[in-house]
Amino acid sequence: MANKNANASLKQQLGISGRENRTGNDGSITRFGWKAQNKSLVVFSGEAYNVEQGVTNEIFPNARETATGCDAMGHAEDNSMNGEEGDVVEFARFMRLLAPPTPVTSYGNVSAASIQRGQATFVLVGCALCHTPTMNTGPASITAISNQATNLYSDLLVHNMGTNLADGVSQGNASGNEFRTAPLWGLGQRIFLLHDGRTSDLLKAIQAHSSQGSEAITSISLFNALPDSVMQDLVNFLRSL
Repeated sequence: MANKNANASLKQQLGISGRENRTGNDGSITRFGWKAQNKSLVVFSGEAYNVEQGVTNEIFPNARETATGCDAMGHAEDNSMNGEEGDVVEFARFMRLLAPPTPVTSYGNVSAASIQRGQATFVLVGCALCHTPTMNTGPASITAISNQATNLYSDLLVHNMGTNLADGVSQGNASGNEFRTAPLWGLGQRIFLLHDGRTSDLLKAIQAHSSQGSEAITSISLFNALPDSVMQDLVNFLRSL
C-alpha cells in the first residue's frame, strides 16, 4: 500500500491509478494470479489443482463437474491427513522456496552499457511506476525469505489495461479489463508473452499495453517517441531480466 501511494503526482500525470485486489471474505489484500485474485500460495495452488487439473482438495473440495457419477469419491481427492501434508500444501511450499531468476549483465551482442541505458529509460518513460523494480518481503518463519529485497518488477496491484487486453473475466474486485502487473523477473527466459500468450514479440507485447481505457497509454506514447537505438536498449534491458 505504501508503494501504491508513492509518486502519486507523477502517476496521476501519466494516468496510472492501480489498486489492490481484496478477498470478499475478510477484506485482506490478494496478490497471486493473473488478477491478483488469491491471498496465498496455498489458495493459488488449490485453485490451480481444482480449476486446471480437476483435482478436488482441502482448499477447493467441490468438483467443478456436478453431473451424476462424476464425483464418486464423495470427498476431496487431495487432503492433508495422517500427519502428511497434501499435494496442494507441498506444491505451495515448492513455489515459495523457488529461487528468483537471476538477471544477466550482458548476453550475445548486447553490452552491459546497453542494458544500463535501457534500465534508465525504463524508469524515464514510467514503466517502473507499475513494474516496481524492488519490493521487500515481510517477516517469515523461513529465514531465507524473511525481510528480503525482491526484484520482481511488479507492484502487485491490478490496473485497467484497456480493451485490447481485456478478457472479460472478473475475479475478486478485478474487472475484465484489469490485470495484476505481471512480474518481469525471468522475462528473458519466456517465449510466450502477456496473459494469453498471444505473442512472442516483446515489442508487440509492449504496444499491446496501449488501447482504449488503458492506464499505460501515456507511457507507451513516450516509449513510441524514443529513437530506435534507445528503444532497443530498453528491450535489451527487459531481455536481461
